[in-house]
Amino acid sequence: MIFTGVGSFSEVVMEPDLRSFFFFILQACSPYGFVMFAISYSEAVTRRTKNVLAYVLLLPLFVTLLISPLKPEIQIDFILMLLWTAPYYLGGCFLLVSSYLRERNRVKRKYRLLTACFFVPPIIAIVVFNHITRAVKQDFDGYFNLSIVVWCGFAFFIIAAIRFGVLGVRIRFEKQLHDQKIKGIASGAAMFNHAVKNRITNIDMLTGRVRELVKSERNEQIDEDIKRIMAETKQVMHMVKRIQKQIEDVELVEGTANLIDLMTHALHANRYPLESKSVSISTDYSVNCNMMCDKLHLQEVFNNLISNAIDAVEGEGGTLAIRIYEAKSGIRIDFTDNGTGMVKKAEEQIFDPFYSTKQREENFGLGLSYCYLIMQKHGGSIKVSSSQGAGTTFTLHLPKYRRIRTSNKGG
Repeated sequence: MIFTGVGSFSEVVMEPDLRSFFFFILQACSPYGFVMFAISYSEAVTRRTKNVLAYVLLLPLFVTLLISPLKPEIQIDFILMLLWTAPYYLGGCFLLVSSYLRERNRVKRKYRLLTACFFVPPIIAIVVFNHITRAVKQDFDGYFNLSIVVWCGFAFFIIAAIRFGVLGVRIRFEKQLHDQKIKGIASGAAMFNHAVKNRITNIDMLTGRVRELVKSERNEQIDEDIKRIMAETKQVMHMVKRIQKQIEDVELVEGTANLIDLMTHALHANRYPLESKSVSISTDYSVNCNMMCDKLHLQEVFNNLISNAIDAVEGEGGTLAIRIYEAKSGIRIDFTDNGTGMVKKAEEQIFDPFYSTKQREENFGLGLSYCYLIMQKHGGSIKVSSSQGAGTTFTLHLPKYRRIRTSNKGG
């Protein structure tokens, strides 16, 4: 947008050198800027590949500059330039549309559709009325036709920004902003209550078990359960210390943590509920690595997913398989249970705040929205794959750049 806006000065600047400079930015830099935006927005490639493309895709631009006469004004060969600008523009449009089609999150899918509707028609108009027509007739002036499309696009942007939000821009009135802050405070406090509720539930169950073991005088088991109670209490205290930040917004306190250690602690914290429902655990840790992350929040994500798997299995004899493995774009963690699964509609809404498939009063519908938020804060993602009656798999993705050290380890 900056390239296009600055380049448009070529229509009003009279000084030849400046006119040539702005004209080149408009005609050659704008397609580069658009295709790089589309690559970044679509999340179609890894960060490393994107960085490589940022340099590789500059080559046609420099070649165009080198072969174009600069005096008295720049003379661009639009026939040759069409060979790379059209693929840049149309390829970018394809990425925007495909990112919408690939998106499974209901809310993000809506925003990707709005973004595609905002960009694709004006870009196609630029290709037709500017690059193709100039390649056929270099002195063709298609700005009148383009201006109609651009003004329509601008009107669409304003309407969509007021109603839905586009590209992270949302036009709000003061009262709406105030209401949004109130909702944010309530949501943050509710998320904290949800985390505390999980911890207190575990403490309560462990305390009940200790009381039973005291009667049977099994001292070793009592010591082990007391240690777990202390660990759970410590976790609650950490959450209490950060309650103010949690209400305002979730802020990561990052440090180095080992994923297998975090998973071991999460399984240990849920040992009693796992045992009470006879849920068998299988682990496959094909990669052992340290990550730069907020270990408190990330372990809470693990706890939530393990707790959900326990709730999902019916009766006794359930299974939970946990995998930590390396993928092309980073580290992935799968939580697969053989529970009841969920219908397609529930799968689409499962990460929405206050949505829950558990029809129980003590379930607030915030656990998975909390997990979604924490993974987003880490630059990663959480996805779900489920079939009714055939179990559910939640997959966490942590980007490769968060990895500190790697060594193979079987589990």
